[in-house]
Amino acid sequence: MRRGLVSWSREEVPQATLDTRVARLQQAMQTARLDAVLAYTSFAQPAPVQWLTHFVPYWSEALAVVLPHGAPTLLAALTARVHPWIREVAHLAEVVAAPRLGENAGAFLRERLVATGKDAADLRIGVIGLDALPWSVGEPLVNALGADLLVDVSDIYAALRLAPDQAELDLARRATAIGEVALRAIPTTAVRASEVFAAVEGAARRLGAEEVLLRIAPDFAQNPTLRRMERDMPLGERYAVELSVAYKGSWVRLNRCVAANDTPSSWHAAEKWLAQTASSITVGEASPSLAGAPASSKVNAWTLEACVGMYPLSVVAAHDRPPVLALRAGSLAVLSAELELPDGPWRGSVPLAVGTAGSHSAMLVS
Repeated sequence: MRRGLVSWSREEVPQATLDTRVARLQQAMQTARLDAVLAYTSFAQPAPVQWLTHFVPYWSEALAVVLPHGAPTLLAALTARVHPWIREVAHLAEVVAAPRLGENAGAFLRERLVATGKDAADLRIGVIGLDALPWSVGEPLVNALGADLLVDVSDIYAALRLAPDQAELDLARRATAIGEVALRAIPTTAVRASEVFAAVEGAARRLGAEEVLLRIAPDFAQNPTLRRMERDMPLGERYAVELSVAYKGSWVRLNRCVAANDTPSSWHAAEKWLAQTASSITVGEASPSLAGAPASSKVNAWTLEACVGMYPLSVVAAHDRPPVLALRAGSLAVLSAELELPDGPWRGSVPLAVGTAGSHSAMLVS
């Protein structure tokens, strides 16, 4: 769950940074001849609206409307009593109550755009993540505007997100640092999963994490599969913890393998291999080079994730599928890998910034 305070640090995310992001989208809108762009947000799908406005919802849903000029307007299904808080934590032209989100959005667009002299039949409205838009919002929007007026602009948004600004890089580094400290807080005497989860989440929250998602493989001898903790479980001599953590809307994912006794030398070799593998990802090569894996080991799986859609992290390449898009220089990503070592399973993750052609990617871990 999100912690009870989501604030806007203008030192970490300056208003000028948000203005620049919106201006980049508006320039792309002009090229694509779009009259407006809609970005949906909910607890599960916060990424585009957070990036454009810094707003992250606790609950309910909203639509950010980006017009050709000015800051976005937020059509919020939340009650009006939280509108002052929204204005405090987000950069918006206005907040409009929209309890019937799709219907209200259609009326808003018709009023604002037709008032500029546009013929309603000639409008082109872009939607980030059109296929992921809940039908409870999409159906009344289609009824109000017509399906032919709505255009999926997910590719435009993805292209913008793949070129992060300094604020986004700094937030990702901060989120990574929080995750590292939190994983180091795992007690050496822990015997149950609840002890691990409490220590990791407590450390991350104290450092300002807004969200903490944890999975655990509690006993490598029984099953190396990560799972959410639905009930407490005893820990084996070796286990793994996956931590996904958000700081000011920036998400990273980290893994740590834990041994009750001394850390196996094979794990050190695996960590070194993963760092080298992550550094091999460049603009011209989205898939990592898997050469140099520890002796007698097998790469069972790997994934490369980035924030290019409605969700904070989406798989852009993996061991079992071709890359879905080409990363750019500086693109933020997370490489995760699972190895079968001679003495058992191992997994790890590395947040990184993609290198330019001919140069190595930069690890965000310390």
